[in-house]
Amino acid sequence: MEYTQIERELSTSATLKLLRSDNIAFVISFLYQQFKVKGEISISEIDLEEKLNDYQEHLKEYELGEYPLAAKEYLKLWCDAQFLRKTFNDKDEALFSLTTATEKAIVWLEELQQQDNFIGTESRFLQIFSLLKEIQEGSTTNVETRLTQLKQKRDEIQTQIDQIVKTEIVERYSSTQLQERFVWANRMARQLIADFEEIQKNFRDLTRKIQKAYLHKDSRKGNIIGQVLDAERELKESDQGRSFDAFWRFLTSDSKQQELKTMIQSVYEIEELQSLTKENNLLKRIDRRLSDAGEYILRSNYQLIEILRRTLDEGNLQENRLVAELTKDVKRLALQVAENISTDSEFWTLEGKPDIYLIMSRPLHNLEESEVTTFSLNFTDFPEIELTEESREIEELYEQFYIDEDLLTQRIAQILEHTSSVTLVDLIQRYPVTQGLSEIVSYLAIAARFERHSIDYGIMDEIIVTSRLNLETQLKLTIPKTIFCR
Repeated sequence: MEYTQIERELSTSATLKLLRSDNIAFVISFLYQQFKVKGEISISEIDLEEKLNDYQEHLKEYELGEYPLAAKEYLKLWCDAQFLRKTFNDKDEALFSLTTATEKAIVWLEELQQQDNFIGTESRFLQIFSLLKEIQEGSTTNVETRLTQLKQKRDEIQTQIDQIVKTEIVERYSSTQLQERFVWANRMARQLIADFEEIQKNFRDLTRKIQKAYLHKDSRKGNIIGQVLDAERELKESDQGRSFDAFWRFLTSDSKQQELKTMIQSVYEIEELQSLTKENNLLKRIDRRLSDAGEYILRSNYQLIEILRRTLDEGNLQENRLVAELTKDVKRLALQVAENISTDSEFWTLEGKPDIYLIMSRPLHNLEESEVTTFSLNFTDFPEIELTEESREIEELYEQFYIDEDLLTQRIAQILEHTSSVTLVDLIQRYPVTQGLSEIVSYLAIAARFERHSIDYGIMDEIIVTSRLNLETQLKLTIPKTIFCR
């Protein structure tokens, strides 16, 4: 918080520009109703323009203010001022979403209008204390220290169990403690939803950084081509990406979703919170809001990756054009030389016909007549000979089999009809592997082919399948965690 930093922020911040705007009530009230109240992440241009026209008529009818410009012009002004972001989907339809600046302004106004009867100092302090304790315990690498911590937790829990068994009395939070924790949970939920735009902005900044490295005039294609091709992995392996990936895995877990819904339902049924639950219903739909926001970020990331790939394609096209121009110049110069053959005695000429050696006409090796008559050996012709393990494996090489990927895809679709996601480990428990390692490889190929599925190379799963070469042999495979999503 230095003088120059504050001065620069005051002059360049889009959030402060919005808060200082003469039309702030008009802008914030409309965007809040469309995006926050309705829980929308993005809205099509046609729908938002229509809603804005209706809102202008509403304000004019109740004499709350007149805004003479057309709705389309206001949306353009808000995009230019960085209050809204305009993007396009796969069908080239224009979509509008809130920017980080607008999210911050809305959060600030929500906090300003929030009328708390008390400041929940206890819950906030306990949260700070809990986070510090988690950091301390999660950072230790000493075995004895960690065991001591776990034993201490065990003893504390056992003490509580013994106390309840002895007295048959369960201590619960007071009405004040319940209310302050509920208010704090709602406030954190609003902040989390607002942070999604900041997360997406960070992903865009990282992508832009990779683009700049590629487009830099002093850069070499060979040095950065890996960055462009592996941009998706770089996004995932960043701190922002890892945190979001862990959050997304938690959110897409069926058991965690059910646990979250059950907790929210029980909290809203607590009698002491009835006065607060009517005005704070954000937590009721928090799971849907978070899922929508997370899916929007994933779709945006896929679009960013496509932009990077197109950047690489454009570079290749430019190089191809340059090669074509150089080839054209060479041909032009060759024609000039052919029309004006030099009479200089030292000018080189070719004598005789050239020898042509086509690559495909050369044999792989020199064939020689064999003095020994060749024959084929079939092990079944000699039943008294016991087949060795090597012989069986050789015979297996000639047994061709076909992996039906359509059947595997149908299996995945059947499970996803009843759940939003399923891991490869759970999938093969439902449909046991019958064709060995090749079937596992086919599942991985399907996961890699479709963007909605994911392969996490940071987490490894162990599975056991039966060898196709020897049905009595069990193969233990270590593969990256693979998740199929609806």
